Amino acid sequence: MNDYLQYTGKTAVVTGAASGIGRATAQRLVELGAEVHVIDYAPTELSGLASAIQANLGVREDIDRAFASLPEHIDAFFGVAGVSGMQHDYNTTVLINYGSYKYISKTYLEARMGDGGAIAYVSSLGGINWERYQEELEGLIQADGWDAIVATIEGLGLQDQPGPAAYALSKRVLNLFTAHSATELASRGIRVNALLPTNTETGLTSDFAVMRGGRDQLEANAGLHKGLATPEEMADPLVFLNSHAARYISGQPLLVDFGARNLQLLGRKADMLDRPLIGNAQSAR
Repeated sequence: MNDYLQYTGKTAVVTGAASGIGRATAQRLVELGAEVHVIDYAPTELSGLASAIQANLGVREDIDRAFASLPEHIDAFFGVAGVSGMQHDYNTTVLINYGSYKYISKTYLEARMGDGGAIAYVSSLGGINWERYQEELEGLIQADGWDAIVATIEGLGLQDQPGPAAYALSKRVLNLFTAHSATELASRGIRVNALLPTNTETGLTSDFAVMRGGRDQLEANAGLHKGLATPEEMADPLVFLNSHAARYISGQPLLVDFGARNLQLLGRKADMLDRPLIGNAQSAR
């Protein structure tokens, strides 16, 4: 059988691999023959890994230390790690969910990737309709370097808002950053995409249940045919996005929700995902 995904011998880096979608992604990549390096705040216990690094994506020194030990050439990067905001303040939530990836891309990925390189971020259905907020988000996109990113986040003046209120903003700006990166890196043959998962059974499920008013609400809005998705049902399309089989796909915010979004698009259900960037933070992951 032909190897359409072509991960054999490729170097892949996965964040958030200790559990959930990140772990399922790392497992798939190991099975596909990739050299897999993972980064997570928690210890990652998974056989077949080339390395497992503990690091806090909200701390620049941790990111720098992690990449200092990673290979000088990276074929595929999977930015899966993220937080709900329930355990973090507003600014830290934006920094981890978006700022860390802007810093990683500009400081490391663009220097270590060549033609055929691929980047995929796990965003969220909570970041849908990002294109309507480009003017509000532009300052975060333009911030260059860790200190500037931190200063721009602080400049939003929203540090007194609860952490979960930052979730939708952080995911929308990550989607916008995906579009910018895909455009800027196209001439170098580097692809950038984002996966927008529906409600999925992960380590953050309990947080999102609180944010959405109960687990039953998560299950009711996950997809049209059943309850919460499994991590593998998100990992498989994520692995596809960075594979050779998807070599002409870039700048794509891929919704994976078994058609549930169509209820809003067809006007059969209120568009609960189109909410202000400030205030109501209830969203899906």
